[in-house]
Formats: sequence, C-alpha cells, structure tokens
Amino acid sequence: MTKDKQEIDHINRTSAGLRDALFDEMDALRNGTSNPTRANAVSKLASGVVETVRMEMDVQKHAASMAKKATTIDEAGVLSDPLKLSA
Repeated sequence: MTKDKQEIDHINRTSAGLRDALFDEMDALRNGTSNPTRANAVSKLASGVVETVRMEMDVQKHAASMAKKATTIDEAGVLSDPLKLSA
C-alpha cells in the first residue's frame, strides 16, 4: 500500500475530516476513480454520522437544562461520555 493510499484510507474523525472525505469522494467521482453508487454510499454514511452528532448534542443540551433544575448530581443525569447506541 502506498503512502497516498494510507492517507486516503485514514479519515480524521472530526468535522474537518468528514468534509475532507466528502470532497475527496467528489474529486474521485469527477476524475473517474469512483462511481455514483460508491459516492451515494459515502454520502449516506456521512449523513448518518452528522445525524448521530446532532442527536448527541440535543441530548447534551437537554441534560444540561435538567442539571440546572436538579438539586443533586444523580437527579441531573449529565452525560459526559458518548451515548451508547447498542446494548
């Protein structure tokens, strides 16, 4: 595997990394090294990531507002870790 291939395969798990991956996929589609099916799959995956972040932010906002009303830490239920999405 070449260095360029390794750089393409590793995506920084940040909003900037997601943007880079999407732009890389658009470039690949334009230059013929990708196809519409793959580009669509990448787009759907990115949408899923964005939606989970949005949901997590909403839960954090709700937890913070509940913490303001709570009188104890247990009542506050403030989340400091990512949400568990599976059992």
